[in-house]
Amino acid sequence: MADVTHAQIEPTTRCNFACGFCAGRSMRQGDLAWEAFVAFLDAHPGLLHVELQGEGEPLLHPRFFDMAAECRARGIAVGLITNGSLLDEERIERLLVAGLASIHISMESADPDQFRRIRGGKFAKVRQGIARLAARRRARGQTQPVIGLAVTVLRETIGALQGICDLYMAERLDGGLLVQPLQTMASYADRYDPAMTAQLLAGEDWRRFLALRAALGQALPVRRTEDYFYHALYAGFDPARATCPWLDHGAYLNATGTVTGCCFMKEETDAFAAAADRAGGDARRAALVGTLDRGIVPAACRGCSTAAAIVAARTVSAA
Repeated sequence: MADVTHAQIEPTTRCNFACGFCAGRSMRQGDLAWEAFVAFLDAHPGLLHVELQGEGEPLLHPRFFDMAAECRARGIAVGLITNGSLLDEERIERLLVAGLASIHISMESADPDQFRRIRGGKFAKVRQGIARLAARRRARGQTQPVIGLAVTVLRETIGALQGICDLYMAERLDGGLLVQPLQTMASYADRYDPAMTAQLLAGEDWRRFLALRAALGQALPVRRTEDYFYHALYAGFDPARATCPWLDHGAYLNATGTVTGCCFMKEETDAFAAAADRAGGDARRAALVGTLDRGIVPAACRGCSTAAAIVAARTVSAA
């Protein structure tokens, strides 16, 4: 197997928000042990980029900044997705001296009432944090980290994309708008209540979503998209010629200290190995790749659009 060059590391499953689509709210609440974090880095010396983000709020981990510093000391680029609620002056200063490549703040709507209903937090506080972060970076004369927004689109929030774009422009952000539909992977969808299941995109929703995402992506100023973890992970991906980028050169270290094939594999049965066990992880990874190559979506990948695209490409080539 290829070396793992890109890894998403989940510092914690604890969070101060209560998003209804988040798998983390039904998972064991806890922090990643420092020893497991270091063991994982040691086991994968070829790492180029780490995204410190998972099913909790990363800045709640008591050693978040130590994690960022350890990665940077090893020459690894670091990205962060945060809910933005903890962006006070002290943390912002520490983030800006930490050498991060990117920071993205997650939200589904810029409407305060809709934001609170979906996330359980205060939009005004998040907006203030974004403004403070962007202004302070400009005042320091820094070009990094690039700052953007990460958006999960529900059926009811397709129309909210314009408001999010307006916020992006008003705060002079430059890290891009990272837009994805509500997750359909089994480890998420199986946890949705009926109300959240009704928010999955279908039919005309998909056409509206894709058209809006394309239009907004062309309209927003974006600098250095290669600084963003997922863009780099999927660079050059072609389902007709390659396997899943996660299985080829990515990995996910969750807060329990075990490794899975990607950030969407949340079940205990999805675990490849302990953080330090590279050989065990490579064996499980190879098994999933082999299943995809046979034109079968593995059980752990059920609902994954990448896996579906690979299997479809294999089926066409075999016909």
